[in-house]
Amino acid sequence: MAAACLFALIVILCLPSFISAEESESDRPYPIDVTEQTLNNPAELARLQKPGTILFEEGFEEPDALKRFYNLRESDRGAQQIVLDGSVAHSGKGSLQLHTIDEGGESSDAGVTHWLGEGADTVYYRRYIRFAEDYDQGDLNHVGGSLYAVAGDNPSAQMGRAGLRPAGDDRFGAGFEPWKDWGRNPAPGSMMLYTYWMDMKVSGDGEKYWGNNFMPDETRRIVPERGAWVCLEHALISNTPGEANGELAAWVDGKLYMHLKGFRWRSSPNVKPKRVTCGMYIHRSKKKNVLWYDDLAASTGYIGP
Repeated sequence: MAAACLFALIVILCLPSFISAEESESDRPYPIDVTEQTLNNPAELARLQKPGTILFEEGFEEPDALKRFYNLRESDRGAQQIVLDGSVAHSGKGSLQLHTIDEGGESSDAGVTHWLGEGADTVYYRRYIRFAEDYDQGDLNHVGGSLYAVAGDNPSAQMGRAGLRPAGDDRFGAGFEPWKDWGRNPAPGSMMLYTYWMDMKVSGDGEKYWGNNFMPDETRRIVPERGAWVCLEHALISNTPGEANGELAAWVDGKLYMHLKGFRWRSSPNVKPKRVTCGMYIHRSKKKNVLWYDDLAASTGYIGP
């Protein structure tokens, strides 16, 4: 009897600690959308769009341009290639062509990545993209380009971590990509920011941490026109470790599309944006899809079209 009472007392004493831990999980800081405020505040917009120092540029003007990239996915089938044809390029004579194939409903992948070296606390990534006139991923895809922060000097660090929440001292990042929203949007879909960071919310299954989606309200959503070049740019502005003062912003054709504040991106100053990717990943590929990238640039400040 005494042992039973002692066990019950231990459970009661431990219960408040358990509840506190659950409450702290739900109290993780979450960013807010300040796009409208920024658009209506010239000084704030000027701050966000202040130019910086160029870290990387690529126009795919040479046949060996891919030597500046790594992680060439599905290269054995020529999933990525430099096309030296001015009628296809956004500017100059060259562009990067990617394509996926009909996999009978299985996934299909293509893409290349560039390593920025030491990176910077703030990095803006601009690129042009053109979807083929018949581009249609079915529904889910990751395409449009991503910007990722990692710790250390390993270009392959933290790859293959989909579905897992970052710890804060390892990685964070976002892709700026279109989403069909289960058929509610026409192909290729409306632009959103698909984002991983230490305070992200768990997915609907209550187990996995798939990227959290950020997009404007329906009146401001943009669906890129297939067959035409569109300029995409997004920025990761790192937080002061321990504070939720990080930012995420995106532009379409030089117009601010989204601006979010309040990210606690990282717990360590060693985690900085260092990786830019041109890619396309289609979850259930049932046809060949083709797109082109051109005029890539990364900078510590706004680049613009």
